[in-house]
Amino acid sequence: MDVKKKLLLGLLAVVIAVLFVYFALPDKGMTTYLIEAKYDDGSKTVEAVQTVRYVNTTGASLKEICFHLYPNAFKSEENLPFTKEELPFVYPEGFAPGFIEIEKVTINGLPAVYTLEEPNDEILRLTLPREIKKGESVNIKMQYKVKLPPARSRFGYGKNTVQLGNWYPILSVYDKNGWNNDPYYIFGDPFYSDIADYKVELTVPEKFVVACTGEEKEQKVEKGSKKLVIEAHKVRDFAIVMSDKFKVIEQVVDGIKVKSYYFTEGYGDKVLKFASDAIKFYNDYIGKYPYKEYSVVETDFYMGGMEYPQLVMISKDLYNKANLFNLEYVIAHETAHQWWYALVGNNQIRESWLDEGLTEYTTLLYIERYYGKATAEEIYRLVIEGGFNKFVNNSADTSFAKTLADFKEWKEYTNIAYNKGAMVFYNLRKLIGDEDFKKVLQTYYEKYKYKIATTQDLIDVVDSVTGKDTGGFFQSWFY
Repeated sequence: MDVKKKLLLGLLAVVIAVLFVYFALPDKGMTTYLIEAKYDDGSKTVEAVQTVRYVNTTGASLKEICFHLYPNAFKSEENLPFTKEELPFVYPEGFAPGFIEIEKVTINGLPAVYTLEEPNDEILRLTLPREIKKGESVNIKMQYKVKLPPARSRFGYGKNTVQLGNWYPILSVYDKNGWNNDPYYIFGDPFYSDIADYKVELTVPEKFVVACTGEEKEQKVEKGSKKLVIEAHKVRDFAIVMSDKFKVIEQVVDGIKVKSYYFTEGYGDKVLKFASDAIKFYNDYIGKYPYKEYSVVETDFYMGGMEYPQLVMISKDLYNKANLFNLEYVIAHETAHQWWYALVGNNQIRESWLDEGLTEYTTLLYIERYYGKATAEEIYRLVIEGGFNKFVNNSADTSFAKTLADFKEWKEYTNIAYNKGAMVFYNLRKLIGDEDFKKVLQTYYEKYKYKIATTQDLIDVVDSVTGKDTGGFFQSWFY
C-alpha cells in the first residue's frame, strides 16, 4: 500500500471517530460496566480498566456526565467519613490513606475533558463533546489505580478480609435535582445509584476465595493467580470481599443459591440457616428475589453489617455465642435490604428513612414469623419505640426532612431513620390491617423493582391499595 493510501485511510479513521463522538447513537439498552481489574495483595492495590456504555434515560439532553470516586474519601485523616470516636475501631493499626487515581479517560476513543472536584476529588465530571439526547449512548473508558486503606470498613482491609465496597468510578444519578454529587457523608449509607449490567474480569492471588455481586461464569488459574469472569445483571452496585481464610457452604432456597462465607469456626452453618430463612420468608411475604445467588460474608467490617446487591458484609465481631441473636437480627436486616435498596432503590441521602425504616420493620416481620408475635412486639416496645422515646427526651428535632448532611451523631441518625422509620410502618399496619399491609409491600416491590422510589410513591401505593387518603397519616409522622 502506498503512502498516500495509508494517509487517506488514517484520515478516514479519524473522521469516523470524530463523527462517532459528535453523533451519539440511539441505544434503548441498559447502561453497562465492563471492568478488568487486577488485585495485588502485597501493595493492597487494584489496577483497572473500565468501560462504561452510558445510556441516557434521564429525559433531558446532557452536556456532562458525573461519576463518584468514593475511595478518595479515605485520602486524608482530616476528612474521613468517620467520627473521631470510630477511628480506633476502623484503623486499629493506625491511619494510612486510601484513594483512587484516574490515569486516563476517553469518550468514544478520544481523550476526554474532565475535572476532579472537591471534596477530596470525590467527583469526576466529564464534559461531553456534544449533548446527548434521551436514548443516546456514549462509551467512556477509564484507566485507574485503587489503593486500599488499612480500614475495617466497607472499603479497606483487616487481618482476615479485603473489602471492596464502593471502590470503582460509579455514575451519579441524574434526577429532577440534576446530578446527585453528594460526598461520602459520615452517617448512614451515602450511596445513590441506578440499575446497570456488569461484567467484571477480576485477577487475584490464587489462594484467595472471592465473594461478590453477580455470578461467576469462568475461572482460570495460572502462575500463582486466578482470573474470574463475573456477570451481574440489573444491579445497583458491585461489591467484592476476598480472603485466603474463607470457607464456603451453600444451599438452594426457592431456586436461589444462598452462600455463607466464613472464617470463624462453628458459625458458618448458623449464618446459612439465618440467611436461608430470611430469603424464604421475604420471598413469600414481599415477592420473589430475582437473582440466582445471594451471599452472606463474614468480614473485618467493624460495625454490624452492610448491604450490597447479592452480597452483605457482616462483622466478625458478631460471630460468637454471646451475639448469636444479634447475628441473626443483623442478617435478617441486611437481607431485607436486598428488597429495600438493592431492588427498590431510593435516595439514601435525602430519604434515608424510606429504606432503613422499612428494612427495620421488615426485620421485625421476620422475628414475628420465626419467634412469634409476642417476641416481635417486645423488641418493638423495648428497642425501637423505647429507644426512640428516650432519644426524643433529649432532642427537639426528629424530622424526616433531614438529609445525611444534617445529622450530628449516630444516635440521631439511627433513632430517626431506623427506629422512627420502623414506627411509621408498625402504625401503618395497625391502621390498614395485616392483609392490606402485606399487599402494600408486594405492590410497592413489584411497581418499583429495579427503579428508584420516593416517599410520595410509597404513599400513592398505600392509597391505591387501601382506597383511602393516608396523606394525613404520613404527614403526622414526618414533622
